[in-house]
Amino acid sequence: MLKKIIYLTILLGCFSLPVAAENQSGAYSISAMLGRQMFEGNLSLDTSEVWGVGIGYNFDKNWTVEGVYTSTNADAEDASTTDTKVETYHLDALYHFWPDKKLVPYFAAGLGAIYSSPDVGPDRDHLLFNYGVGFKYFFLDDLIALRADVRHLVDFPEPDNSLQYSVGLTFQLSKSAHASK
Repeated sequence: MLKKIIYLTILLGCFSLPVAAENQSGAYSISAMLGRQMFEGNLSLDTSEVWGVGIGYNFDKNWTVEGVYTSTNADAEDASTTDTKVETYHLDALYHFWPDKKLVPYFAAGLGAIYSSPDVGPDRDHLLFNYGVGFKYFFLDDLIALRADVRHLVDFPEPDNSLQYSVGLTFQLSKSAHASK
């Protein structure tokens, strides 16, 4: 099902009318994402489906601040652990390269928290650092962008790692950049 949504979104983007796509200064955004999270070997959790939402604000065409929430229910890899719900909350800075193009790559980094709730045993709540890269492909007159993202998640004080990759849609909610042209 996810593949069909991705293919349909890419197809619609390829056939959309040519527009001056851009990451708009002063715009708010809402993103919905689906993907996978791969856990480091010592965590003994299987790679699991992840979903997330983000709310952002573009200070200018290059810089965005975005709050992100993700959630996954990870299955135990072996008998040494148990099924675990993992949630992340983080505030990120995104730097967009070539913000006036249809295809806008970006770098992201931020801080937050990771909360793990195993079926058996105590819950964990740790500091989280994340960084990664992604791109947005704008279509429908700068209102919607196909988004793809890869993040390295590191929690502290125990430096446990996971890799999270996702695809989704970003909706820009303000057209203030066009109003001033």
